[in-house]
Order: sequence, then structure tokens, then C-alpha cells
Amino acid sequence: MLLALTIAQAATAWVAATCVVPNDRQQREWKLVRQEDVASGFSRTSWRITFSGRMLDKPSVELRLPGAAPVVAAGDVRISFASANGGRSVEWRATNGASSLDLHVSHGLEVNVEADLDPAVDHMNTEGPLAVVCTVGGREPASTELVVAAGGAWSVKLFESTAHRRYAVQVVSWGRELTRPLGPGWLRGRFAWAVEATPIFAQTRPSRLYGSGLAPVVWRWNFEPRPKWSAFGELSMGGLWTSDPIPEKSTRANFTAHWGGGVRLNVAARHRLVIGYRFQHISNGNQLGSNPGVNSHVVLAGLSLTRPH
Repeated sequence: MLLALTIAQAATAWVAATCVVPNDRQQREWKLVRQEDVASGFSRTSWRITFSGRMLDKPSVELRLPGAAPVVAAGDVRISFASANGGRSVEWRATNGASSLDLHVSHGLEVNVEADLDPAVDHMNTEGPLAVVCTVGGREPASTELVVAAGGAWSVKLFESTAHRRYAVQVVSWGRELTRPLGPGWLRGRFAWAVEATPIFAQTRPSRLYGSGLAPVVWRWNFEPRPKWSAFGELSMGGLWTSDPIPEKSTRANFTAHWGGGVRLNVAARHRLVIGYRFQHISNGNQLGSNPGVNSHVVLAGLSLTRPH
């Protein structure tokens, strides 16, 4: 019972940026912190600012930022936030080194919205744009990702395969990043292993057939994210089972493989719009005397949900 309760209420915190004023007698420090709360399997992300300084009679004070959606990339954190009543606002651009912070909070106004707000939050005020020096927490912690996408495909003539085949697919994948950021320059990123199911495979030309598939091996490279988007590349190996042989005079059970990539467009703190392309190969793996196969261009669009682990 205690273990179940612990799992249901798990929470993690990550410091995205820490900023100070050089040679500041008050030793002021602002931290932008992301909190990930997990309750009964559902995840909720929230952001807050914690502040410390010599003027406080406690170690620190915090200011919650409900609904905030900072843009976090490698070495760069940006947030623009304002409450409806104007009682708290933040304009913050943090990089490793010289940065700027403009924070305003009025306890007198905000206590009407947040009854337990600490009066000491007034000490957080920067009284306009303030030059600070920041340390950015780096890329977000390694994450898991759930992707649901659908799209269409058209085959091409290549070796023994033929063109003019059309089919639609719907895919669901779950993956987990397994490494820290690796590699130089624009190649830098993290390696992830995913498993992908294809609940729907529906061919419309030259004949109608249906099927489903599973790819237990999806190797994905997640490039370092940009402020508004991120890119990935991937390789996959799996199987496909169909109502009739594909291609004709082949088998109903086939091997599949693809290579491709795509982009994720940020729409919320943990939600992305995914647009991808893959070149897909379907064949019987030389189980018969011939192996005509199907080679296709596939375009997909869908949604991605990520969580740190």
C-alpha cells in the first residue's frame, strides 16, 4: 500500500536556470524550476521561481507560475509570463553567462489569487530589467516519449519491387532515451530505443487488404532541441501480418524495415506536433523462390507526449 502510494504521488524537480547579480551584497539568486508531479499514472508539469538572499529570514521563497511554458534548448532558456491581474510577470532570457531578468510580483495583488502566497515574494522584484549572470541547467533530463501518428504511403519501383501501390498506416510508439547528450556540433543528441505498433495497415491499390505490425527495434537519435522545435532520425526492424499476401504471390507474414526522420514542433510544455518521413521496406526475407518486396515513401503526422525519467 505504501509503495503504491509512493508511485502514485512521485515527483521530480529540475533546475532549468540559476542566475545571480555579480558582486551583489545581498547575494540574491533566482532559480527557474520545473516540477513534474505524477499521480495515478498521470503527469502534470508546473514551473516556479525560487529566490534566496541575505534579506530573507528563511533559506528561500518561491513563486509559482501557473500555465507558464518556458522555451528550453541547449544553453538557452526563455520565459515570458504575466498573470491576468498583472500581479506577477517575468521576462527572462538565460544563457550560460551574461543574461537578463525582469521580474515583478506584488503580494498585495496576488494574495487574492493565491491565499498562501508568502509576503517575502516581494523581495524577488528586480525593479525593471536586471543584468544577471546565469548557469543554464543544460538539456532537459532524459525522457520517455509516446507518439501516435497516421499517414499515407506510395510504393516505388526498386529492384524487384513495383510502383503504384497505395496504403495508409496508423502507428503508436513508446521510446526511452538511454544516453546523455553525445556527439559534436549539430550531430549532438541522445540515443533512444523505441517499440512501435502498427494497429492499422490498409492497402487501397492495386487491391484492398488489411493488416497490423510490430517493430520491437526502433533506434532513434534525438538531436539537441531548438527553442521551438527538435529533429530526430531513426532506423527500424519488425514484422507485418496482412489479410492477403503483399506483394501478390508472396506471403501474408513479412519482415519490415525503415529509415527516416522528422521534426517535433512545440505546442505545449510536454506536447509536440510530429511530422515525419520514412522509406519503408516490406519483404518475405527470401522465404520463397522470389522476394519482390514493397519499397515505399511514407509521410506521417501526429502527436508526441514526453516525460522525464
